[in-house]
Amino acid sequence: MVRAGIRSLFKGLGALSVFDSLHFHLSSVRYGMGNRRFVSARPDFNLPPDRLLHETYRLDYSAYALDGEETARELIDRCRPYLQCVPIDVLEWGCGVARITRHLPLLTDVASVTGVDVNSAMTAWNREHIRGVDFHDIGHEPPVPFEAAVFDLVLAVSVFTHIPGGSHEGWMEEIRRILRPGGLFLFTTQGKGFGSKLSHRERGYQEKHGYLTRDYPQRGHRMMSTFQAPGQVSGLLKGRFDTLIFTDGAENRAAAGGQDLWLVRRHA
Repeated sequence: MVRAGIRSLFKGLGALSVFDSLHFHLSSVRYGMGNRRFVSARPDFNLPPDRLLHETYRLDYSAYALDGEETARELIDRCRPYLQCVPIDVLEWGCGVARITRHLPLLTDVASVTGVDVNSAMTAWNREHIRGVDFHDIGHEPPVPFEAAVFDLVLAVSVFTHIPGGSHEGWMEEIRRILRPGGLFLFTTQGKGFGSKLSHRERGYQEKHGYLTRDYPQRGHRMMSTFQAPGQVSGLLKGRFDTLIFTDGAENRAAAGGQDLWLVRRHA
């Protein structure tokens, strides 16, 4: 709550970029010692530039490596009972600096891995340092550069959370297009578990429209944040996907860090 209040203060001053820069430098100090220990212990592990890591995750090298691997395994394990065939072709939409993506080719049941992101600096770093994954740049709006029905599974962890709510329906339809019939889409949203972060006025807007987006000049940046009501998400899924799993982040923070987690299947 303290951080949210400070953010609101900087927003009121029209200085959100200053807030983000301050947060970056404080994170550099907070994680500095641990990061140096990680580099000493794992000199062979390719790490993204600090600025890029900060923008997509937290500036903690050990967590980037270990949590990324654990998350990749958990996501595939969660999907495995619902897969119609193996091995599978996987797309991570909004892959960032490959925290999760880099580990997917090492997992059983995975045939191919593709990663896409709107940040070309991140995809460029990925292509140079991450093996076994095909990386592509994409725009802020559909389409993506793939034919229809080419993936068995699309992953999107903390992606809808950082794009304008008005764009979500177009992306739902695009994900449906590139999934094979019966393919799976696993994604997260900021639902009831993040209600305390909204002001009274913001909650009123969300109740009326189904979502609330805190804007930021750089689209897709971590400072742009969208909060969605579960009912609004269900409306976007209707006619496109069947919901297999819904985990309310307010009731189970361990599933996705407090975000709502959805696993849905494309209609055949």
